[in-house]
Amino acid sequence: MNVGDYRNVWEELVKEIPEMKSLSTEHFNQWEETEHFAKEALTGEVEGIHGFWHENIFEAVYCTNLLMRSVDVLVTKPSELAFYPVPKLFIKRVGKHEMWGAIHSAEIGDGTLECRDIPHTLQMIDLFLKEDGLLFDMCDNIVKNKSIGIYDGAYKVVELAMGLKK
Repeated sequence: MNVGDYRNVWEELVKEIPEMKSLSTEHFNQWEETEHFAKEALTGEVEGIHGFWHENIFEAVYCTNLLMRSVDVLVTKPSELAFYPVPKLFIKRVGKHEMWGAIHSAEIGDGTLECRDIPHTLQMIDLFLKEDGLLFDMCDNIVKNKSIGIYDGAYKVVELAMGLKK
């Protein structure tokens, strides 16, 4: 779980769910350790909950780019990550504008609606653990969405820009 540069989000979760502490490994503000973990996670077996926080905003953001290649489900606030092709469980947003990312992701079937409190987050985690269909459906939707170009927005912008250059 990458909380970006919002350490308080992690602290609130651990406070609200004390059992989480014993299942968690904290990777806090150690960039080299984060890079090593992300590389090993691609081929190794990862168990438990791994929490990531970085004070440096660039490390905080890029951490997710490294980690998402090996995750089953990305737990995140509904920022720009709502548009990434990976199954997502959305926790409470930081900015009001972020709600639209979660709504869009839920509409195209690759993420949950925003879970704005701990009970709803726990309910969604329980669904992921007990209902295989939820994760399988998200993965199927990602494949379908890719086939129809939903994730190709940046490519299309570059194509248009290059066309204007001619």
